[in-house]
Amino acid sequence: MPGVRLSSALLAGVRRAVDRATGYALATQLGNGSWCAVPDPRITETALCTLALARSPHPGAGRAAERGSAWLAAGPDPQRHHPVAHAMESALRSLALGIGGPVDVSHAAFADPALSARARLLQVVALHVGRPTRGGAEPAVLRTQLAAAVASPERLKRWTQVELWSAHALVESHFGDLASAGHAARMIADRQSPSGDFFANPVATALAALALRTAAPDTAAARRCDEYLIDSQLPDGTWRFASSDVWDTTLTVRVFGGAAAFDRSALPDAVAFLVAAQNADGGWPYRSGVESDNDTTAAALIALSGANGASDAVQPTIRAGLRHLAGQQLPDGLWRTWQSAGDPPVDDVIAHVVTALDRHAGRHRIPLAAARDWLAERLAAQGRWRAGWYRGLSYATAEVLPALDAAAHEGGHPAALALAATRNADGGWPVEAGDPSTPAATGLALAALERGGVHAHAHWAPGLAYLLTSQHADGSWPGVPLMYGPRPLLTHFPTQNHALTADGLFAGLRHLRSAAASDVAPAREAG
Repeated sequence: MPGVRLSSALLAGVRRAVDRATGYALATQLGNGSWCAVPDPRITETALCTLALARSPHPGAGRAAERGSAWLAAGPDPQRHHPVAHAMESALRSLALGIGGPVDVSHAAFADPALSARARLLQVVALHVGRPTRGGAEPAVLRTQLAAAVASPERLKRWTQVELWSAHALVESHFGDLASAGHAARMIADRQSPSGDFFANPVATALAALALRTAAPDTAAARRCDEYLIDSQLPDGTWRFASSDVWDTTLTVRVFGGAAAFDRSALPDAVAFLVAAQNADGGWPYRSGVESDNDTTAAALIALSGANGASDAVQPTIRAGLRHLAGQQLPDGLWRTWQSAGDPPVDDVIAHVVTALDRHAGRHRIPLAAARDWLAERLAAQGRWRAGWYRGLSYATAEVLPALDAAAHEGGHPAALALAATRNADGGWPVEAGDPSTPAATGLALAALERGGVHAHAHWAPGLAYLLTSQHADGSWPGVPLMYGPRPLLTHFPTQNHALTADGLFAGLRHLRSAAASDVAPAREAG
């Protein structure tokens, strides 16, 4: 039958694509067992680092700033997916190049508590270089706000603390309070690593460099910070957002674990890396050496549940991770991403925690009903799920569905069916409706169909064909910025793009094998 022949050809093509994708994953594993890639360049980091070095007398700083300026002048346009992202990158490029008019922080989106720090960053830098602003707080009010923020006992991410102290130092210097600025500079220096950076975060490090060069210019901390920025500039003149070796490794293991070649050649070292990457508090950081977050902790527990997670050597690691999540649960039964005040729960993190705890059921007594109810309520209220850390309907749907009982919906979960209807004419899925198709959005959409119990072949064949035709010869796929960081800016990580895309390819392989095993030709479904 034509349908059977088509299915056989598609199955063979998907098998070859899976083999190529697995080969690429094996080839890109690092010697320590992890996966980690330098993210693509964007305006934010290069503009801030250029600004910092342009004001430094350190040998080599001026030349580095010139190279950064050259890239900014010829580089990409500001991101447009969110008004705050566009305002940030437009303003930072303008400030670094010394062109344009007032810095605009008047958009209503800056009022979002999760994004108000972006307006503060722009206002502080503009004030420091003498550029007027449109919207936002008056300088005296900004000064009062920053003084209150650094005095607050609330727990914050460590790099956020550095950004706050840096902003405080710059504003106090502007107002001539050298004593307060000097105190802020000492607080910054106390958090500096021996290599001169601040938690490998280029935004925090660039702001610290501006503050130290202004409030403590003759100190070793200022010199080390400048040297780090000069040394970390890439050959193309850019600086890049922080890499995420732990998160990328959990994602790769979650997707490729179970593939024979991967399990044989890559999995043992990957598990060893994840065990070693666990922090003393039992959680995992998104990158080695920083504080634990609940999203990466959940992802690591998911990865270990299917990757030698039952072995005796890994059991203490899993128990410590479960204790950490138990301690991080809020009184309302939810979890934040970070261990910091004011960080709101988001759909993907809650779902990852619930999924991780489900994978280790019987090893804990953490109540999950409130978290599941919250996810269901989010869908009812929003009409969809919205992830806090990746842009797009496909990611949110694919990552939340495992936390719920999709099997209870005959014919497929409504969220998965709604996602299926957003497929583009070329067979792929867009990041958001109206966008062009991308491999990662398509892979995630196919993974969501599987998790949501949508088995009709008419939904699968076009997407799988899209993934086959868009795959590179080396087994990878092209990608676009998908991960938020710092929100609402987006970053493209090749390692993440590969895993997210391959996730759908593995789902497609399982779908086709199931159809072949049951001898149900796709053509019969359509008929």
